[in-house]
Amino acid sequence: MKTKTIAFVILAGLLTLFTTPVYAQGVPPLPHAFYGTVEVNGSPAPVGTVVEARGEGVLAGVGNNPIVITVEGRYGSEEALKPKLIVQGEIAEGAPVTFYVNGVSTGQTTGWHSGEVTELDLVVTGEVPPPEIPETPPETPETPPETPEAPPSKPAAFSLSSLIISPNEVALGETVTISVSAVNTGEEAGNCKVTLKIDGEVEASKDITIDAGASQEVIFTISKNVAKTYSVDVNGLPGTFVVKEEAPAPPAPPALSTPATPAPTAPAKAINWPVLWGVIGAAIAVGVAVFVQARRKARGKVY
Repeated sequence: MKTKTIAFVILAGLLTLFTTPVYAQGVPPLPHAFYGTVEVNGSPAPVGTVVEARGEGVLAGVGNNPIVITVEGRYGSEEALKPKLIVQGEIAEGAPVTFYVNGVSTGQTTGWHSGEVTELDLVVTGEVPPPEIPETPPETPETPPETPEAPPSKPAAFSLSSLIISPNEVALGETVTISVSAVNTGEEAGNCKVTLKIDGEVEASKDITIDAGASQEVIFTISKNVAKTYSVDVNGLPGTFVVKEEAPAPPAPPALSTPATPAPTAPAKAINWPVLWGVIGAAIAVGVAVFVQARRKARGKVY
């Protein structure tokens, strides 16, 4: 056992921490404070163990008598302003004080001295009841502040536009391309079914997945072997195209006839110029003679 004496000022500070009765006879003596280790059957006393001092004139249930262990194996603290086991009352100087652990006597006794602080290690053996741990009512969980819920996102929604039929006039068996633009105007990705109807009958359909705010082009290709005008419907978007008979083959150009070869003509005979001039000269001579004769006759009549 080791005893420490502290100054009056420190004890005065301790007195402010603990309640002591006021006696009509005058100012009561200063208390005797204790601290130290506690062993129960060779093991450190568990938290919750109660250490109590008893003796003639010792006040029980006042201040820190008894004291409850808060650190395993130790009661009180050696630090000046920390709690200790306080033994006070109308106690004669040097009177014996006995210490108990959970109501079981340790058999250890020491003399009481006003104003002292004593380190006293306690040991108890035998059947010692476990510390009574008061039931703590279950803590009511704090209700977290309500967090405003984010507005739910808009589900996927689709709209179709820009129906294009190309070409819109074809011959039998030729291919027609039909396309539309599908847009997801919602805030979540989703699936969209695009259905092509020809003359009110389902011709083809496609299932597509489009992200929120995205668009996608959907293309169909068909051909028909009956000449007529066909109606088109793609998810309510209307249109038409025309299938015509094949155009007749252009007529063959007329055969070019080979021109007839003209019959060969006999070569012209060579002109006999001396004879020709002779005939011409004779004709002229006859003509002159007839003229002269006519002139003579005309003159004879005048005279």
